[in-house]
Amino acid sequence: MKNSKKTFIYKCNGLILLILVVGFLLSWLMGSPFNLPSFFIMSAFLLAGINALIYYKIILPLNKFAELADEVADGNLKNPELEINSELGELQNSFSKIVGSLIESREAIENYIKTIGESNVTISNINQQLEIKVNSLSLLYTASKAMGGSLSIDGLIRSLLTLIIEKLNLSGAAIMLYNDQTDMVYMKDLLGFSPELFARFRFYSDHRIIMEVLSGKGWWLPEEKDFELMKAEFESDLVRALTLFFPMKIKDHFVGLLLLGDQKSGQPYNDSDLQLIQALTGLATTSINNAALYERSEMTKNELDRKVFNLMTLQQSGRVLSSTLNLEELIAISIDMFLETVWSNRGVLMLVNEETTKLEVKAFKGLSREEVGKLETDPVEIWAMTTLQKEKRAILSHELAGKVILQNYTTIGKQLQFAVYLPLIKEGEITGVVKIGPKINGEPFTENDLEFFSTLASQAVIAFENARLYSLAITDSITKLYIHRYFQVRLDEEVKRSRRYNSTLTLLMIDIDHFKQINDTYGHQQGDMILKEISHILRRNIRSTDLAARYGGEEFVIILPETTQADAKIVAERIRRDVSGHEFSSFAQGQPPIAVTISVGVAGFPINANNKEELIQKADNSMYQAKGQGRNKVVLCGLN
Repeated sequence: MKNSKKTFIYKCNGLILLILVVGFLLSWLMGSPFNLPSFFIMSAFLLAGINALIYYKIILPLNKFAELADEVADGNLKNPELEINSELGELQNSFSKIVGSLIESREAIENYIKTIGESNVTISNINQQLEIKVNSLSLLYTASKAMGGSLSIDGLIRSLLTLIIEKLNLSGAAIMLYNDQTDMVYMKDLLGFSPELFARFRFYSDHRIIMEVLSGKGWWLPEEKDFELMKAEFESDLVRALTLFFPMKIKDHFVGLLLLGDQKSGQPYNDSDLQLIQALTGLATTSINNAALYERSEMTKNELDRKVFNLMTLQQSGRVLSSTLNLEELIAISIDMFLETVWSNRGVLMLVNEETTKLEVKAFKGLSREEVGKLETDPVEIWAMTTLQKEKRAILSHELAGKVILQNYTTIGKQLQFAVYLPLIKEGEITGVVKIGPKINGEPFTENDLEFFSTLASQAVIAFENARLYSLAITDSITKLYIHRYFQVRLDEEVKRSRRYNSTLTLLMIDIDHFKQINDTYGHQQGDMILKEISHILRRNIRSTDLAARYGGEEFVIILPETTQADAKIVAERIRRDVSGHEFSSFAQGQPPIAVTISVGVAGFPINANNKEELIQKADNSMYQAKGQGRNKVVLCGLN
């Protein structure tokens, strides 16, 4: 009995295992095998459940039936028929349930195998769709990784276009950005399309294309009629290559457009392609917008830094320009200041001559005197100066070079000598010009630089005007030499300096011989002309450290710091000789030149005088001694 029970259990388990193995092999042959760990776990649970069912529903009832048969045989049961029928009924029910379960299991397995066979194509489609989804997610991940590592708009856009063309196998791709300052949508970058689209394909934000893109499902596929309209409007057949438009938009903020060409496979875009590109567009829009915000913040920061630097430079420049009222010193300071503040090492400073009203070179740096002289006859420079006189504003050289008028037979092929032409304007009139060479670091000048130049030029104009007014206050209107009051102040300073440093100081007192007779004979205008020409001779014969002044009437004085009487006599003799040998032109036409001579007195400090007043007196006395000795002479105090 026990052996038959075991045989029955083994056969049931073997049948169940056979069914499981057959099911696994069929699923493997159909291309969708079970997962092995899951299959073994499921088989173990199934065998355990069936064995438990057999044990409780068959083996136990059989054991009870065997015990009942033994007791019947032994005569121990009081009502054997009733108990036997009860046990047999339970046993029959157990067998019925087991057989029913086996039949149901068999039918379920047969149905599963049948479903696998019928849905082979469906599974293949599912696998294909899963593969597409995985590739799409991989592309989005790659795109997010590429675009998340850069804050450069140009770099982001080029990476995106390259990725789209390579991964989606497209003929071309382009990105257009919106400029809120000009309200224009313009081509930022493209791959696979003609570069001619950069110039031709641009439009305002209210254009029909924008309306079409924003009013659709999230993209726009132009039709033939749309291409015909675009071809006529943009005057190019190249627009036909733009077959798909995606809007780049964050909420209400319009960023630009993504333009795509055809798929190289020739297949039309399907829903999966459109959804993938839409996701890519959203990712790109966010990245580009973030990069734009970053660049804008960097530009703002750089702009603030530049303005702070410019303000500091202007403050320092104002301090430098206000450090002197001497026009010659101011000119020398200004040319250095202009070049240093804009990082250049070549330039020219020109100021208007009040007498001739023409611009004259007053200072230059980085050029030879010969090169500066050639500028006056250079046709390109003449044209640049003419344009500057006309427009009266700071001009960059590339702006001048773009003028059509520059391309004539005298200027074609020639380059402008300077990078910036900066006018010095007072009350609407040009009083000077600063020509600035290129930057030392090779960077170009910009419109922001022009704004700084204009402010710097305004400071220079004020400084030059102050120096001019001061010069008018201390110079004689006829001779342009210093006036008597300024001479007194400077002589007092030089005497104190000579005493402090134990150095020599010499004073020349000069008087024009018979000047009253000249005025009476030829008139005061002739006398003024002679005074002017003698002042030129005086300036020509003294050093920059010396000082010539008009003492009064026809008398002049010259201060010669750190000069002995012997050296002063050489200067005095040279001046006397130049005056006597000079032919003073007659004010009246047709009259012969006028001969003029001078008498010069020389006195030194401290050898001849102990103070300023005594020095003037000794020089004056020596000058009158020269007159007494026949005029046209030089007399040294204490020696003649």
